[in-house]
Amino acid sequence: MALPAPLTIAVTGANSGIGLRAAQRLAADGHRVLALCRDPHRGRTALETINAGAAHPAVLVMTDLSDPASIDAAAEKIAGEVGHLDVLINNAAVFDQTMRTPAFTTSGHELFWTTNHLGPFQLTARLSPLLAAAPRPRVINVASKGLVTMPRITIRFDRLDDPGWYSPTRAYYHAKLAQIMTAYALALRAGGTLDVACVRVPAVRLDADRVAALPWILRALYAPKNRFAVPAEHLGETYAALATRIGTWREHAVPVATDRSALRGIYLDENLRPVDAPAFAYDAAARERLWAVSQQATGNPSWAW
Repeated sequence: MALPAPLTIAVTGANSGIGLRAAQRLAADGHRVLALCRDPHRGRTALETINAGAAHPAVLVMTDLSDPASIDAAAEKIAGEVGHLDVLINNAAVFDQTMRTPAFTTSGHELFWTTNHLGPFQLTARLSPLLAAAPRPRVINVASKGLVTMPRITIRFDRLDDPGWYSPTRAYYHAKLAQIMTAYALALRAGGTLDVACVRVPAVRLDADRVAALPWILRALYAPKNRFAVPAEHLGETYAALATRIGTWREHAVPVATDRSALRGIYLDENLRPVDAPAFAYDAAARERLWAVSQQATGNPSWAW
């Protein structure tokens, strides 16, 4: 029996944690990996790690998801490297709990919102022609299991960049809700021509170098949680399995509907079982509003769907 053809897969945040483990596994399994990283030094170090066991050398693509120009440049580089893109894994995120006051990008948007939502939204749009050129393209977004403690969370449309409600936790989960809603909206817009998933990631065990970089009080507070957190290696396997598995392809258009059954199977836990999203994610009008404000904030990029 012939082996499946290798896939071309882009992974954001491939320099550490789950992204690095997923990139390692995918490259070792023979797939062509594009490792999107923000920091040049950490990116080069990660590339060496990935390529140590890669069947085909991975390619480093410098990408800062808080910088629209960097995203555009990354998309252009990828277009110059490959003729199509089979899978995009929007893994990268920022969740720095030491940032007690909000930071803003040069575009005027709050950093967590930009990096965790607007950046992946823009990158997905810019790469959509390459995805559309693939025979069975897939986009994977990433949310957080912490959202189960916030069943009534909503998008603060009128205060997206208002520092008055900011805390690192609020900003992080706010953007993660947006990632679920974007996955739902994209699946509906693509009408069965794109497989879309969003993974609900539980608490992840931090790499030793990241723990060492924390202030001592955070290291002490984080130690018990880190012991019981899921290893990044396990979640890297989850990403890799979802990126390459056969059988989840939506052969027919997803109906335009507001009921949850129409979107079942898009939001998945770490074991790839369907789970329910916060109630707000099922509000069709809210999803459309989020899409519109995201489009405007990212310069109205063109989409293949």
